[in-house]
Amino acid sequence: MKKDFLTIYNENKAKLRCKVDLERYFTEKNIEGEEVDTLYIGDINITTDQIIACDPFVSIDCAQPFIQKVKKGKYPLYISVYLNKEFGDRYAVVKLEFTKNKPVYYDLAVTGFEDDLDTIGEDEFYGFPVDAGMGTIVDLNARDAILEVFDKLNKDGDGSCNLYDDLFIELLEQSYEKNPKYQREHGDYAIYHHEAKNLDMVVFASGYGDGLYPAYFAYDENYDLCGFYIQFIDIEADLKYEEELEENEK
Repeated sequence: MKKDFLTIYNENKAKLRCKVDLERYFTEKNIEGEEVDTLYIGDINITTDQIIACDPFVSIDCAQPFIQKVKKGKYPLYISVYLNKEFGDRYAVVKLEFTKNKPVYYDLAVTGFEDDLDTIGEDEFYGFPVDAGMGTIVDLNARDAILEVFDKLNKDGDGSCNLYDDLFIELLEQSYEKNPKYQREHGDYAIYHHEAKNLDMVVFASGYGDGLYPAYFAYDENYDLCGFYIQFIDIEADLKYEEELEENEK
């Protein structure tokens, strides 16, 4: 973490908070007239107080954990699915639910390596890059265990292994076969479970695909952590943008 990062972050925390009520994506059936539905993916075992969100097949080895701390435990993971008439079913928001309490505010998840926090605009955000069309939520222990498995596969093989082909492709296909609803043929979500260490790594499709996506820690009225959210699609902003385009074309 950079020197004085926390000071700068705390001074700008309110500006960086999510302007959208992300929990709405899980409690309502439509957002601004657009239909959404909720998928329960499974319970995820969190064994450290730090978690990571990143592209699992591109940056899992170098992604930094967030500075915000979580409590160890097993927590349900949900995905809000946007039933988009033009592009098909898309994963809009992912939620790791720590408690059932209602979020009051959403603090931007930060790693301590973000630049220019004090000059960022009101409508700007920091996020994690996706280049393989997938995201993950994983704790530090699980990330390290996955990398150990991956390293062993490379050492035992010809060194050309990759996480998707050698660890996740079969799990994703099995996920589709077991629960095809809101998944494409080769699978859009799966959980890798490390039996020996009882660790989990969940992967899921990222909205419309590649891009930069923000994550937020949600807190209830008592300032207690109640959830962790990844925002892949902002339906309200998308609709507003489409309306502006239509107006400009007139």
